[in-house]
Amino acid sequence: MSALVSIFTVWLRHFAVFRKNIVYGMITTFVEPLLYLFSFGFGLGSVIGTIQVGNDHLSYRAFVLAGLVGQAVLFTSFFDGAYGGFVRMYYQRIFQAISVTPITLSEVLWGELLWCASRGVLSAATVLLMGFLIGDFSAWGCVVALPVIFLVSFFFASVGMLVAASSQTIESISYPQYLAIFPMFLFCGVYFPLAQLPQWAQGIAAFLPLTALLSVVRFLLLGFEWEWWSLPILLFWFVLFVPWARSAMRKRMVN
Repeated sequence: MSALVSIFTVWLRHFAVFRKNIVYGMITTFVEPLLYLFSFGFGLGSVIGTIQVGNDHLSYRAFVLAGLVGQAVLFTSFFDGAYGGFVRMYYQRIFQAISVTPITLSEVLWGELLWCASRGVLSAATVLLMGFLIGDFSAWGCVVALPVIFLVSFFFASVGMLVAASSQTIESISYPQYLAIFPMFLFCGVYFPLAQLPQWAQGIAAFLPLTALLSVVRFLLLGFEWEWWSLPILLFWFVLFVPWARSAMRKRMVN
C-alpha cells in the first residue's frame, strides 16, 4: 500500500464517521456562519453602512463576511485538530488501532491533518458560497482563495494537533484556546480594520497567521491592496508548526 493511499484511507475513515453524523456536521458547518452573517453582516452592517479601509470603500457586511472566512478556518481546523484529535488519540485510541495495520503512524498523522484541514476548507467554502450568493464575492476570487485556505487550514490543524499532543487532559486544551486562539479571533481584523488598534498592537497582530490569511482573502475577494508580507508569514508558520506537531504527537504516541 503506497503512502498516499494509506493517508487517503485514514481520511476516508474520518469521512465515514462524519457521514454517519451528517446532520450534526451540517448544522455545525452552516448554522454558525449564518448566525454571524445575519447578526454582524446584516444587523450591525445596516447600522454602520460603508467603511473605509486604506483607500478602499466597501460595505461593512462584505468586510465582515471576508473576515468570517478566516474565522471559519481558524475555529474549525483548530478545534477538530485539538479536541477531535485528543478524543481520537486518548479516549478512542483510533491512532493506535490504525497503526497496528499496514498503515504507519506517520501516515495516520498525515491523514489526521488532512481531515482536519478538509473540515476547515468546508467551513470556509460555506462562507464563500454565502458571499457569492449575496453578491459580495466573485466566483473567481472564491476559487483562487481555496488553495490558500487549504494551506492555512492545514497549519491550524497542526496547531490543534500540537495542543492535543501536549495536553494531559481535555480540559487543558482550554489554555491555548483562550490565550492564543480567541485573541487571534478578536484582534486580527475579523470584525474591524487593524488600523483601529494602537500602533504596538498592530505590529503584533501583523505577524499572526490569521491576519496574514485575512490579508490574502480580502485581496482576492474584495480587491484590497496586496500586502506582500502575508504569504511569507503564512509559509513561516506552516513550516514551523507542521513538523513540530507531527513530532510531538509521535512522541506522545510512543511514550
